[in-house]
Parts: sequence; C-alpha cells; structure tokens
Amino acid sequence: MALHLIEAGAGSVRLLERDGLFQGTSAAGAGFLGSWTPFEAEQAVTRYGLDYYAGLQDRGHDIDLRSNGILWLDARATSLREIGESGWQNSESATVLDAAAVAELTHGLVAGPAVTGGVFEPGGAQVFAPKVGAALAERLHRHPGVVDSRRPVTALRTRGGRIVGVDTATGPIDCDAVVLAAGAWSNELLSPLGVFLPSAPRITSRIITGDLGLPGTVPALFLSGLVPEDPDGGTLLWARRHDGGLLWGGMYEVFPRHILLDAPMPERFDDIPYDGVRELLRVAARADTVMPVLARQSSIRVKHGAPCYTPDWRALVGRVSAVGGLHVLTGDNEAGLTHGPGYAKFLTDLLLRGTSELAPADAWNPDRFGDRYTTQAEVVAAFLEYQGSFTGYSG
Repeated sequence: MALHLIEAGAGSVRLLERDGLFQGTSAAGAGFLGSWTPFEAEQAVTRYGLDYYAGLQDRGHDIDLRSNGILWLDARATSLREIGESGWQNSESATVLDAAAVAELTHGLVAGPAVTGGVFEPGGAQVFAPKVGAALAERLHRHPGVVDSRRPVTALRTRGGRIVGVDTATGPIDCDAVVLAAGAWSNELLSPLGVFLPSAPRITSRIITGDLGLPGTVPALFLSGLVPEDPDGGTLLWARRHDGGLLWGGMYEVFPRHILLDAPMPERFDDIPYDGVRELLRVAARADTVMPVLARQSSIRVKHGAPCYTPDWRALVGRVSAVGGLHVLTGDNEAGLTHGPGYAKFLTDLLLRGTSELAPADAWNPDRFGDRYTTQAEVVAAFLEYQGSFTGYSG
C-alpha cells in the first residue's frame, strides 16, 4: 500500500511496522495466485495482481514466479461430470481433465489410477511470499524516511471525530490520514474508537519440506476427499513445488484454528500450538495412493499465519465513516497475495482521485454490514455459511 501511494505521488508517506517488513502473516502465505471468487471486482484485482508480479519479475526481482496453473482434485469423485460440477471453477479458462491428463500434467506425482480427474486453471501462478516481501522492501528503501521498522503503533489519535495522528512505542506521529492494514491486529487498534470491523483471524500453517527432486513445472495442487470417512472428506490440502521440495498446508478446522477469535492478540505467532500441523500430517499420510510424495516422511519447517475472513468472502477496503481520515485494508479471505496489489491500487486511487478504474468506489465498503456483526465468532460463522453456498465446502 505504501509503495503504491509513493509511486502515485501521494506526498509524505510513512510506513510503520511492528517488526521488520513482511514478517507477519504475509511471510507465511502459500503464494498462490489465482481466481478464487466469482465476483467481477475480484477478477479485476486478480488480473492486476498477476500483471504486478510479472512486472516485478521482469524488473529483475527474483520472486520465484511460476505460471504453472492450479489443479483441483477430489479423491472421492467418481465421474468427470461430478468433477465439472464441483464448484471450483471461477474462471472461463478452467477445464476438466481425465486421470491420464492429470498424471501427465503432474509428471506422475499424482497417481492416475487413484483419481478420476481434476479441474485445471491454466491462468493460476505462484510466488514465494518471503521473496515478494524482499522485492517490495528493496523498492521501499529507495525512498528514504518512509519505513519505520520495529515501531509498533499503540493507538490511533483522534480529535473531533478525525484522525490527528498515531501513538507508537517510541513516540507520537502527527498525520491527517491513516490506512490501517494491520490484519489480525486491526480490531485491537479500532476498539478504543468504538469501531468493529467484521473481519476475523483464523490460524493457518505452512509447511516446507527439503529437496525432493520435484520438477519446476508442476502446477499448484488442491486436494480434497483424502479421508472419506471424515466430514467433507477430511481437511483440504494444498501443495506446490518449492526449491525442489514441497510447500504445503491445508484448511484444518481443529485447534488452534479459532484460538484468536474474540481474544487478545499475541505479538507474533511463534508460540501457536502445533495441533493443526499434526492434523495436516495425518491427512497427508492418507495421500499415499493419490500423491505419494506428499505422504513421504521428510524434514519440515513450519510457519503460522492468521489470514482474516469476512462474512461475504470479500475484503474491507476504503474509508471508515465513523472516523474522518481513517481508511482500512483488511479481510483478505486467504487471497491476500493475489488481491493485495489490486486492493492497494484501488485504495490509492480512491485516496488521490476519489475513483478507480478497477472497481466501483463502494466495491469493498468497510461499512456495508452496519452493526450486524459484533463478534469475530459471528463473522466466521457467516463466512463458512457463505463459502459453502458457492463451493459446497464448509471448512
């Protein structure tokens, strides 16, 4: 967001970070770039994001960008028709593949006889989130005096219902506008102002293996139905190639998935319990017939994040009407890397021009829910219901 403002000529911009740049949930991102929802505005920011990352790579930033597509698999599916009606297709370019085509596309990593087929989105891509962070940090540091690392914001200061500055651990800073992009920590800063954003953090975990000799052209994979006796066929897993091995994780619902809901936020996620990781390993062990390499025992590294979800699967981006000069960018719904550049462009346009060619000004209006939600638990319940209406998946 700060980089978009600077490069658009916004004037004096300060970026305040609690730790170093990109050390929160952003660094734990899976790095998938794809079409995640059917909404027109999100499709626009998806296209912008894909172009933005391609531009970074073209300008010499190694972000490990690979345009290998995304492949969706359900081990329970028994026909291609069932696969085509699965609800995972959010792009006109998505196609249904049979088992032989799946095996060929994945270089045999997915065992053809173990699946009926899958849905392939050729426009999907992937980046390595820490490398994206490093590239953006390098560009930000070209502008002296912008970045204040390890200077956490402790409060938003207002006078007469308007932003007049922020308090930090090392002293106050005066300003007339704030863009709050603190993710899971946003509501803690807003609560003293009497503002609640319908955005709820849920823990997720990313696992990286050692080098397994995987080819660089394997598509990103989403695998469901690996444990048919579990509700919804068990935890949905995702996996992609990284440095010859796998970067993978899943949407587990066990503890500590909801440990942060309506609870005090920790300063960082280093001490999050590993129960969810054990669940991921349990489900991965059942992939031995579908994707044997995922079930293979190997050395792993783990990082936790807390993406934020909203009741209608859409972000909160724009002005908060209750406080003059206050704007927010949150509620990524686990699509922050895909949509983040587009949201930053959109909000920069609104701040400087009042309109954006990417989407209508109220596309992600933070005030659109009124006072319908008062707790993060209510937000998650609404999100799960809404998500299930699109995908049939309720986790």
